[in-house]
Amino acid sequence: MLFAQITDLHCTAVGKEAKLGCDNNKNIALAIARINELSPRPDIVLATGDLTASGSPEQYESLTDLLEPLEVPLYIIPGNHDEHRPLLDAFSGKYGLEDDGYGYVRTVIDKYQLRLVSLDTTVHGHHHGAIPQERASWLDQVLSEKPDKPTLIFMHHPPFETGIWWMDKLGVLDGLDRLAKVLSDHNQVIGITAGHLHRTIHATFSGVPVTVAPTTCYSVGLNIHIEGSPVVTDEPPGMMMHLWQAGALVSHNLFLRKHNIYDVAPLVKDWPSRWKLMQNNDPIPKALGAIGDSVE
Repeated sequence: MLFAQITDLHCTAVGKEAKLGCDNNKNIALAIARINELSPRPDIVLATGDLTASGSPEQYESLTDLLEPLEVPLYIIPGNHDEHRPLLDAFSGKYGLEDDGYGYVRTVIDKYQLRLVSLDTTVHGHHHGAIPQERASWLDQVLSEKPDKPTLIFMHHPPFETGIWWMDKLGVLDGLDRLAKVLSDHNQVIGITAGHLHRTIHATFSGVPVTVAPTTCYSVGLNIHIEGSPVVTDEPPGMMMHLWQAGALVSHNLFLRKHNIYDVAPLVKDWPSRWKLMQNNDPIPKALGAIGDSVE
C-alpha cells in the first residue's frame, strides 16, 4: 500500500496576497499536480489538518476548487486553523467526512492492507490540541474491533514536544495520558502520522513511531532556544509518501517542486552484471565499482 500525506495547506480565499513568503494556494495546486503525476500513483491521500488559514466559508470554497483536479481518493481531518461547521458544510459526504452529530471527525479507512484511523485533536475556539475521554474511548473501541489488523493513526497535533517552545505551547495540552493508555492496550498500532509543526520530524510516543509530515506552505524554523523568537522559513515545501510493505511502514519526504533526475546506470562499470546480482539479492563486489565512480 502506498499513500501520500499533505498537511497544513492553509488555503486562503481567492485574491488574497501571499504572506510569509509563500503563496499557499499555488503550493496546494503544485501538490495536487505532483500527486497526479506520481508513478506508481498512491492508493489514497491523507490531508492532516489546517486545510484553511482560518476556517472561513470562502476559504473552503477556494479549497474545493483546488482539490477538484486530484485523481486519487482523499481523506481529510481538521486542524486548529479549521472550523468544524464550515468544514462539514463544504465537504460532508466527501473525503471521509460525515455530519454525524458528534462534533469531531471519526474516520476509519478499512479497505487496504493497513488500517487507517483518524484522531481529531482539535479544540473549538483554540489553537492547542486535546484528546478528551470521549475521543479516546472511541479510538479504543475502533481498535478493539480489529485487533489483528496493522493500524496507523493519523492526527493533526503530534503527541510529543519538539523543543520549538512556541509550537509546543500549541500542542496536545490534555489527554496524552489517555492516548498512551489506549496504545498500551492495542499492539496492532504500527505508527502515528501528524502535521501541525510545519517541519519533517520523527519521534516515538508510548513506544509507537511518530512521523510529522512537512507542510505545503511556509516551514517553522528550527529554533530550540527557550523562548526564542517564533520564526518561519522558506525551506522547500513538501509532502510525505508512506509505503506499507512486508510488515513495515517506510516514510519518504517528497518536495513539491520537481528536481533534475540523472540516470547513473550508464556511468557504472558493468551495470548488467551488477543489475543481475541485485535482482538475486547477491552481494555486490567492489570490483564492479560504485555509483558515481565514473562521474567526472
